[in-house]
Amino acid sequence: MDHISACTLDCPDCCSTIVTTDEYGRHSIKGNPAHPITQGFTCKKGKHALSRISAPDRITTPLMRNGSDFTPVSWEKALDAIAQKISTLRSTPERMLHVRGYGFRGVLADSSRYLFGQLGASKTHGALCDNAMIEACIRDFGELDQNNYTELLNADCIVNWGRDVIRSSIHTTALLKDARSNGCQLFSISPMSPEEGMRIHQSDTHIQIRPGTDRFLATAVINRLIQNGIADKILSRTSNGPEFVNFIKSLDEQKLLQTCGVKPDEISLLAAIYGNKDFAVSSILGWGLQRYIYGGENVRYINALSMLSGNVGKKGAGSYGGVSTGRNFDSTWRSGGKKSRSLLTPKLADEILAAGDIEFLWCDGTNAINQTPEAIKMADAFCTIDMVVVVDAFINDTAKQADIILPCALMYEREDVLGSYFHNYIQYSAKVFEPTGDTRTDYDIISDIASRLSIPMPQKDDILTSALNTEPITNLTKNPLTEIRKKGFLPTDRPNIAFKDMTFSHPDGKYCLPDPVLHEEPEFDSTFPLSLLSLINKDYEHSQIPAEEQQEQLKAHIHPTTLTQYNIIPNEHAHLISPIGKIQVLAVADTAVHPESVIIRRGGWMMFDRCANTIIESHVTDLGGNAAFYSQRVRLECIK
Repeated sequence: MDHISACTLDCPDCCSTIVTTDEYGRHSIKGNPAHPITQGFTCKKGKHALSRISAPDRITTPLMRNGSDFTPVSWEKALDAIAQKISTLRSTPERMLHVRGYGFRGVLADSSRYLFGQLGASKTHGALCDNAMIEACIRDFGELDQNNYTELLNADCIVNWGRDVIRSSIHTTALLKDARSNGCQLFSISPMSPEEGMRIHQSDTHIQIRPGTDRFLATAVINRLIQNGIADKILSRTSNGPEFVNFIKSLDEQKLLQTCGVKPDEISLLAAIYGNKDFAVSSILGWGLQRYIYGGENVRYINALSMLSGNVGKKGAGSYGGVSTGRNFDSTWRSGGKKSRSLLTPKLADEILAAGDIEFLWCDGTNAINQTPEAIKMADAFCTIDMVVVVDAFINDTAKQADIILPCALMYEREDVLGSYFHNYIQYSAKVFEPTGDTRTDYDIISDIASRLSIPMPQKDDILTSALNTEPITNLTKNPLTEIRKKGFLPTDRPNIAFKDMTFSHPDGKYCLPDPVLHEEPEFDSTFPLSLLSLINKDYEHSQIPAEEQQEQLKAHIHPTTLTQYNIIPNEHAHLISPIGKIQVLAVADTAVHPESVIIRRGGWMMFDRCANTIIESHVTDLGGNAAFYSQRVRLECIK
């Protein structure tokens, strides 16, 4: 038997899937061949859903803290205790804190936002992932938008600014391979060497750049374009073109290239690509390049390069930073809550400790202690709160600090509708299996709490119907909920070309170039000379890694010359040290790594000594309140 559903992981591909149960009761997952993006294949991360559902260490009944351990309790006892605590704080709602992440996506997944919005509980702002890029694009274009993914197939050249497509988006990888087969040139820029997923074929061109310095390279290319003359029709579509151009002219190209570690002949290649008026150039922006202190500026200067080269608002061109997963949905169903206090996510530990008055915390959709900077301090902050409720399926680093753990249904055990931040289709994630054991969907958990607090909760179908009632959907489908349940996905009425004819979403209709400033790289303590890059994991999404897969020592990939400099023997243990702590790693010699950086794969748990965030400080990006994970400086030491 086949069921059309969808993957709800925090992934751009947002795959439509088919879950098959054979005659022997065995289950399997594959990509939906009818979906224009998924095209019949999906990644390993999505296929792990079945093993998560049946995992022997999965929590299947509510747990309540009993000293240093947990005791199984009934839902009634757990929810009564939670409702009683919330009731005592309703007159001081700021003493409640709601922390929600994107461990799973969907419209109904936001049910907790509705409840705690109605209560007026403290919430979070900023992000761990992509807010710097979002804010940068809004400042530039007036909104977050990009050409349809299919326009990549019309490009003459695609420049990939640091997106590890092989690990982060297999369907983008497939699209780039198709573009290449069509004769498109592929060009990649990254601190990692080509074999690390930035380029898809050995004949493609690659530039290895110093970590976090993309804005200097983009500026150097813009300078070359200005020397050759920017067309008046382009400058006239900017609100601050002459001022920006004069600023760029004042910069020294040699200094720019020294800062980013790029050679003159390499910039000449890039300048020839962006300066070719007969070329349509698409720029793919990696999410990593905005996870630095000046990450927003990195994005803005790359966007400016696309704009000033005439590669915005036309076929086969544009800057691909992503779109909002919720832009096709009406989210007013969860609006109308009370004004509330907001804490900054990248500095959440400090914010909780500074507030000093939080008595109740509800955490869902995130392994927050593990995923935020200064993880040890986060665990300490949780310990200052009288009641911590964690909704999760496993006793991870965050659940370990809870007072009450509520076991949630997982993907394919609950119904939802969700969007992508890569393409314009919306997917239906069908309930294929009944929730395991005594687990419940997040919507049902929230509804039970709301009922105990006498807060009206919208019905599930009413929420989905309301969310789907938007023009991008209803222009093509008159009964979207019925249709998406039947088909499994729906297209949306979005134009293929964003900002067509260089008409932008600012009030004046023009593009806004960056202010005439280019910040130098932040100064750092010379005793911590290396950049720590905690990059995406190929096999698992964020920290959704089984315990049995975390028994080996965390690996740190380091260039051989760097290992020699620190007298560290390859495949031997070493300490990775930052100003706030140290972690033991297995030093792996890797020529793909920039000599000034250390690469580890993120997601490992603190309880297994695999969590990089125990030594990553709470740096914040220049825009969007994003965590600047990759601005962390470290050093290596031998273990004697």
